[in-house]
Amino acid sequence: MGNLKVRLGIYSILVLMLLLLNQTLFSERVDSAAPTPSSPHDQLLIPLPDTQHTSVQNTSVNDSIPLDWKGYVTIVIALLTFSALAAELMPPDIIMLSGASVFVFLGIISPKEMLQGFSRDIILTLGMLFIVARAAEVNGLLTLLAQRILPTAKHNSTRLFGMMVPLGIGSAFLNNTPLVLMLTPVIRKWASDIQESPSLFLIPLSFATILGGACTVMGTSSNLVVYGLLREYDSASSLGFFDFAYLGLPCFIIGVTYMVLVGWRLLPNRKDPARELTQETREFTSEFLVTPGCDLADISVALANQKYFSGDYLIEIERNELIIESPSPDEIIRVGDRLVLAGDIATIAGMHTIKGLQSLQDPHFHLEMSSPHFSEVVIPATSSLVGKNIKDLGFRNRYGASLLAVYRQGSRVAGRVGDVMLRAGDTLMLLSNQPWHGREFATDFLYIRHNVKLPVYAPYKAVLITVLLICMIMSVTFFGVPMMTASLATALLLFFSKMITVSEARESIRWNLLVLVASSFSFGLALVKTGVADLFASSILLVVGNNPHLLLGGLFLLTTLVTEFITNTAAALILFPIAIQAVRLAGYVSPEAMQAVGVTVALGASCSFLTPIGYQTNTIVYGPGGYRFTDYTKVGLPLNLLLVSFVTICGPLIWPLK
Repeated sequence: MGNLKVRLGIYSILVLMLLLLNQTLFSERVDSAAPTPSSPHDQLLIPLPDTQHTSVQNTSVNDSIPLDWKGYVTIVIALLTFSALAAELMPPDIIMLSGASVFVFLGIISPKEMLQGFSRDIILTLGMLFIVARAAEVNGLLTLLAQRILPTAKHNSTRLFGMMVPLGIGSAFLNNTPLVLMLTPVIRKWASDIQESPSLFLIPLSFATILGGACTVMGTSSNLVVYGLLREYDSASSLGFFDFAYLGLPCFIIGVTYMVLVGWRLLPNRKDPARELTQETREFTSEFLVTPGCDLADISVALANQKYFSGDYLIEIERNELIIESPSPDEIIRVGDRLVLAGDIATIAGMHTIKGLQSLQDPHFHLEMSSPHFSEVVIPATSSLVGKNIKDLGFRNRYGASLLAVYRQGSRVAGRVGDVMLRAGDTLMLLSNQPWHGREFATDFLYIRHNVKLPVYAPYKAVLITVLLICMIMSVTFFGVPMMTASLATALLLFFSKMITVSEARESIRWNLLVLVASSFSFGLALVKTGVADLFASSILLVVGNNPHLLLGGLFLLTTLVTEFITNTAAALILFPIAIQAVRLAGYVSPEAMQAVGVTVALGASCSFLTPIGYQTNTIVYGPGGYRFTDYTKVGLPLNLLLVSFVTICGPLIWPLK
């Protein structure tokens, strides 16, 4: 999967470089460089021209702003950053922060300009909305939704309709990541109860929350980012709370209709990896008895791991009638202990060379999904574990759980567990000595909560939270209150009314996403200051021309492709200034044109259906559904083509470009 993404990223970069080379070498140069903007909007974009006094007729698609060394360096940094994101060399927030730092070191942007990204109101708004979503979760609003989405129909198409519609509505107002995390085990159990494969329902779960979230300002982070950019760019171009629904709602209807009529037939029918694991334990576990005189007797687990077990993992000790699951490094191995080791059977044969260690043929170990000691986590693209070797991580010491197996693209990764190099989308099966809760490791894992009870639905608190949400939405929609102010007031009211604790509020904030968003502003600013945004915009116009239908359709298609390699928020932040410049160069400068571009980019950034990595909810269901990388392409490509066609035809009709 990673190699495929790298190849696709390289091909995209080569095509882009050819377009830029053509534009740079063969286009006519403007007589003089554009004047340096000085309005407050220069923080990210060149300000809109005054349409009453300035004409854009003298700006030709063939004109190109000459680049100095900073422009060419910016192109190189942008392409290297894109490649690093596509290859998943490091977490996206670290990659974007590193790129922004290089811009500062080279003097392309100033330190003050870089720090302005961290002081944007969008950063505080995102943080407050995380708290609001967490309050809805802990007080049972998501539990109520979970109880309502499981249809009783007998046909899969009817089941999908009954599931996807309420999911889409809920994700328009609630953070879709915790929603999908909570519902994944619920739908898996429901699918098992009706004797169906969870793979028939988990991709629709993800797609429904993606499309539903695209309909409102708070539905996705990319919508919120574009909302903030347009508000700063020009007040006349500001979007209302539900303005995204003009394009988002028809796309949601198209998506649900497609999945109900056609898409479900393209979904694979695969076994649940977690249930499959419980049936395959004999294939990757072995049991040994510590006899008198054994080299392992009376030494610690840590020393045994270092000297004898190598890449195989001690996951359980049976001592008389006591079961010690995922023994700690300080646990002392005793004579008579029954040791359970997880690893490849071919490589575990080396255990037989240990003096006094007797192989057992009557296995006692049996893995139960219902056990509170069994957990399942998914590695997101933003995790710091991507690209790291499990053995080098010191997994047991670091996370307090033993790793049973790694599943990738629906199959268990063969070989020694300790030798596995982690990739985004990998599903890890864990066994812990105590019930394990992954929330404290939220930056590294997406925790599929098998055995954690859903929060109890508290009617009084749920009603109060719902009222506060409605008030927040109404204040933004009807009274023009900035989203930052409304979300901050709502979060504070939730806190002071004891709807959420301090620790819950702190844990809910995704700090890596905030760093990613703040750092991405520096990229947009560098693209504009050096003239690269104009160059990219001109290259886009060389392909699509200035026809409004082709222009919006082309921007939507470009954004959907880019977001498959990088996160949706980064795609929106980087492509927004380029899209604005493309529309301006095409001669469209009205507020409606700016709104059309903003909604198109935001929607395109959310419509990630081709890969399991482009959007976080796709990654969450990737492992639990037993999917392969190509399953997303098979189901998502027709949907992407339908949405591109819709935006191309209807986008300028909804928002006429002037």
